[in-house]
Amino acid sequence: MEKKPEEILLDLSETEEARIQAAFKLENRFDKVAIEAFKKAIKTEPSPIVRHEIAFSMGETGSKELVNPLIEAMENDPHIFVRHEATLALGTLGKKEAVPHLKKILKCGIPEIEESAKIALQRINS
Repeated sequence: MEKKPEEILLDLSETEEARIQAAFKLENRFDKVAIEAFKKAIKTEPSPIVRHEIAFSMGETGSKELVNPLIEAMENDPHIFVRHEATLALGTLGKKEAVPHLKKILKCGIPEIEESAKIALQRINS
């Protein structure tokens, strides 16, 4: 039996590429299972490249439920690459509750993150 994308996303025995493709497949699913898989994967995925793509896909979902996990990744992920993408994903989601967090990160002292926050705020306010 073929695995479901949410199973592949969370299965670290799968290749990084398979996990990335699973995240892309979950972008257009708006069910609880997909949302919960994203919430867990953004915290547990060991590869920063895969976490980056997970953050991107989370932004594409349009789900308000993913705002807080993306804020957490934007503020706390150890890799700038992931923090940058989580920041942009918040802008793509376009949810106003992210605005105070994005404004705070504008002054974090990391130019790439600050620029991403500026773009995210422009997306939300446009």
